Amino acid sequence: MKKMLLSLAITAALAGCGGGETLEDVKNDTPPVIPTATVYFDPANGDISVPNDLLMSGTKDGTINIPNELDEDGVSVPRAAYADPSMALGALDGWSSQVPYKIDLVMPSFVSDDVPEGVSLDAASAAAPGAVRIFEVIMGASLTDAECSQAPAGTACKLIGELTFGVDFITQASGEAVAVIPLKPFKAGSSYVNVLTTDLKDSLGRSIEPSSTYGLVKQEAPLITEAQLGLQGAVKSYEKVVTSGGAISKDEIIYSAAMTIQSVGPVLNTIKSMLAVSRQNPALDSPVVNIPESDTITTVQDKLVELERPAPAIFAGVQYQKGNVFLPMYLSTPTGTDNADLADTYWQGMCSSPVAVLNQQAADQALVDAGKENEVDPTMFDVGPYEPLCQGLSEGRLHDYPKIDTTRHLTKYNPIPKKQTLADVPVQVTKPYLPVLNTILEQQNKPALTMPEGGWPVVILQHGITSQKEDMLALTAALSMQGFATVAIDHPVHGERGINVDGKDDDGKYDFNATKGKGSVLAYMNLESLLVARDNLRQSAADLLGLRFGLNFTDDTSLNSSDVSFIGHSLGSIVAPAFVAQANTPLDSQVDGLFSVNTVALASGGGGIASFLLESASFGPFVQGSVLKSAGAAESAEFEAYREGPAVANCGESADTQASVSCGYAEYMTSLTVAGETTKIANIQGVMSQFSFAAQSALDSGDPTNYAAAIKALGTPVYMNVVVGGKDGNKPDQVIPPTTVNNPIAGSLPLANLMGLQGVTESQGPTEDGMSYLVKFTQGHHGTVLDPRADASAGATAEGSAAATSEMQMQIATFLKSRGLFLQVTNSDVVTE
Repeated sequence: MKKMLLSLAITAALAGCGGGETLEDVKNDTPPVIPTATVYFDPANGDISVPNDLLMSGTKDGTINIPNELDEDGVSVPRAAYADPSMALGALDGWSSQVPYKIDLVMPSFVSDDVPEGVSLDAASAAAPGAVRIFEVIMGASLTDAECSQAPAGTACKLIGELTFGVDFITQASGEAVAVIPLKPFKAGSSYVNVLTTDLKDSLGRSIEPSSTYGLVKQEAPLITEAQLGLQGAVKSYEKVVTSGGAISKDEIIYSAAMTIQSVGPVLNTIKSMLAVSRQNPALDSPVVNIPESDTITTVQDKLVELERPAPAIFAGVQYQKGNVFLPMYLSTPTGTDNADLADTYWQGMCSSPVAVLNQQAADQALVDAGKENEVDPTMFDVGPYEPLCQGLSEGRLHDYPKIDTTRHLTKYNPIPKKQTLADVPVQVTKPYLPVLNTILEQQNKPALTMPEGGWPVVILQHGITSQKEDMLALTAALSMQGFATVAIDHPVHGERGINVDGKDDDGKYDFNATKGKGSVLAYMNLESLLVARDNLRQSAADLLGLRFGLNFTDDTSLNSSDVSFIGHSLGSIVAPAFVAQANTPLDSQVDGLFSVNTVALASGGGGIASFLLESASFGPFVQGSVLKSAGAAESAEFEAYREGPAVANCGESADTQASVSCGYAEYMTSLTVAGETTKIANIQGVMSQFSFAAQSALDSGDPTNYAAAIKALGTPVYMNVVVGGKDGNKPDQVIPPTTVNNPIAGSLPLANLMGLQGVTESQGPTEDGMSYLVKFTQGHHGTVLDPRADASAGATAEGSAAATSEMQMQIATFLKSRGLFLQVTNSDVVTE
C-alpha cells in the first residue's frame, strides 16, 4: 500500500512538469520537503504506545492480549510465565488507574542542512492545556449501559465527559514522548480516549502530524482488509464520540486511543458475598473465631517478657489469649522452596471466563457453518466439580468447564476465586484485665473501668511488612485503658503463617516467611511475580474480612462483635482501605452489621505501591537493584559484576541478599554518576520506568489508592498519622515516603487527600458525626507508633521519638474511643501543618 501510494505521488509530480522544464529545473524550483515529527502508531508492526485497548481486541478471556502470550493455536502460556512483568499485563482486564504513561512520538534526526541537530518535542506545548485531551466514554459491549451493550466491542459508543487539565491530569515532554501524569486515579472499570491535538508542536513550531497509518484509518474511504477495516472502525468511533460534545473537531485530532481501566473491587466483593451466605451454604467455609477458655491469666507483660521485649508495668493490666480461625486461602502452596516456585501461586478463578466460553461457542458454530460438524469437540462443555457453585454464586452466568480457560484469570467477567486450602490461622486476643488495670488507673487519678453489658468493643490490629502480629501488642495498653479488646492475625507469609512446602514445622523454620529474621521480604513483596505480590495484598484484605465476619460467631461473650474498629500500621494501613471499603459497602441489611467497621486508624501507610517502593529510602535501593539484576539489560551484568567486585570494599561481603543488593546498587549508581555515564543512567531509569508501569498495573487491584474514593464516599471516620519530619534533623518516613517525585498521587499524603482527610494540628470536636483527620508528625520514624526508641537512619532523637510515640498512641486511642467524634492533640511540639 505505501509503495503504491509513493509511486502514484511520483508519477503525478512528473506529469505536472510541462513547458520544457527538466527534472533538475523542477528540483531547483521546488522548496525542500522538511521531514516532520509524527505520532508513533503502526499497529500492524506492533508500534503502539500503551495503555491502548487495541491490545484487548480479540481477547480470549477478557484480558489484555500481550505479544507472545498465546501460541498459534490460541493456547495461553503456562500460569508461571506471567511472572514476567510485561506478561503479567496479560492477566488483567484493563490498565492501571494511576501510573503515569507516555505516548511516543517519532522525531526526525535530520531535517535539513539548516537544522543539523534535527527536531525535538517542544516542551512548552507538551505541558500546555489542549495538547493532550482525555475523554471519559462508554465502550461497546458494555456490561453496565443498555444502549451500548450491543455496540461492537472495542469501539467507543457514548461520551460521558472530558477530564480537566490541571485538575485530573497534567502532561509534560519526556524525551521523544509526551507523558500523561494523573492527578487523580482514573475510575476503575471505566474507559477513556486519549487524544493528541495539533496544539502539540515540534521545536520548529510545527504541529506534530499523525502517523501515516493513523492518517489512512482516519479518512472516510473504507480500507481493504478485515484488519484494516477493524482498526478504521475503532479509530473513527473514537473520533466520532469525542467530537460529539462539540468541544473538539476531527481536524484537530492527530491521534486517539482508548484505554479501559481494570476492575478493582469485584473479586473482593465476591469473597464478601460468599462469606455472607456461608452460614446457609455448607459448600462454603464459614469462619468462626475460637478463643479457648483458660484457668490461668496470662498478661501481655508476660508475653512481652517471653518475646524478650520491653515490658512496662502497664501491660500487666492487659490479658493475653490465643485463639484461631479457619480462613479460605486463595493463594496456592508452592511445590518447591525457591522464590521462583512462588510464580504460579497467585489467585485463580473457580469458573471459566464467560468470554472464553463465548469464544468457544463461536468457534464451534463456525465449524458447523463450514460443514465440519465432525471437528466439534463435544467434551469441551463437560462440566467440572465447581459447576454447582459457579452457577449458584453467579445467578447462572458462570460455568466450570475444565477444558475452557485453563489460566482462569480473575476479572470483572469472572470474579469468583478458587479456594486452594483452608488455613488454620492463629488469633491473638487481648482484653482489659480489670484487677490490675483499675489499680493503675486509680494511681493515675483516672476513673475505673467496667466491662460494658454487651462486652468489650473490639479493635482489629494489623501489622506491617516484615513484622508480625505480636508487634502490635505495643498498642494494647493504651487501648485497654480506653476499654478496648483487640484481635490480630498475621499477614499471609508472615509470623506463624510462614510456608513450609512439605507442611511440616518440626524445626520451627519456614521455607517462605517475610517476617524479619525468619526469611525474605520477597516472600510477600514478590518482585519475581507481581501477580503473587498483588494477591498477597488481596489475601490480606480477604483474611481481614473473614476475621471480621468470624468475630460474630465466637463463644467469647466478653467481646462485642457489633462494635468493631480497626488499626493498621505500614502494610496493615496499605491493605486497610480495600478491607474497610468492602466491609462497609452495603450488601444486604440482614448481613451488613456482620462486617461493619465503625472507626479506622492508620499509621505510616501509603498508596501507589510501585512508585513508593522504588523511591523508598529503605526498600528503594533493594527494589531497584533487584529489578536491574533480572532486567536482562546491558547494565544488568555490569551491576552484578560491580556488586560482587568493587562494591565489596564499601559494602563488605554479606550473606544477606537484601543488604548486599541494596548497598551494591547504591555504590554502582554512585560510580556511574561520578564517571559521567549519563547514557547508562538513562538506560537504567528507562528500566525502572517500564517496571513501574508494569508493576503498578499488576498491583492496582490491591492498591489502597483505588479504594480511597470509596472510603471517602462511605464516610467512615478515619484517622491517619504520617511522619513528615523536619524538626531537629528528623527525616520523613524512610520506608513509605510521604510523597514521591515521579507520581503525584503516590505516597502517604496523596492517599490521605484522596480519602478526604482533614489535616489538623490541634484537638477536634466533639462533633455530631464522625470525622476524618490527618496528623503530620515532625519527629519519629516509620515504626514510631509501636516503638518509642530512636531510629538513627531516620535522624530521629530519643526524646523526639518517645514523645511522638506517646502522642500517636493517645490520639489513636481517643479517636477510636469517641468513634471518630473527637480527636485529642496534646503535644503540639511534635505535629505540624
